[in-house]
Amino acid sequence: MKLSALWLAPILVALIAAARAEPAAPATIGPGRIVCNASFCELGVGPRPVQRIRVIASGLPEDDTRRLRKCTGVAPPCVVTVDGLEQGDKSKILATRIAWQD
Repeated sequence: MKLSALWLAPILVALIAAARAEPAAPATIGPGRIVCNASFCELGVGPRPVQRIRVIASGLPEDDTRRLRKCTGVAPPCVVTVDGLEQGDKSKILATRIAWQD
């Protein structure tokens, strides 16, 4: 029993620290051109986008993720505004909503 308690202690400390962490800040990025590949999407903002923001699309509805798969950079540009939560730093955002600029 002692061995399992020693093994469990670091896990409990990590869980408590995660619970006390600050919540992710809401953010709105765009409008800008989004380009996706099989694993991620990047949004460039501005006329000559130097800064690119990685967009995590796992929280979006299936219709939006299906439409994002067509935004490869070869097809006509996809221009969007992304609402979501910052993930660690300002270069990553977990998308909760995408507004398409048709």
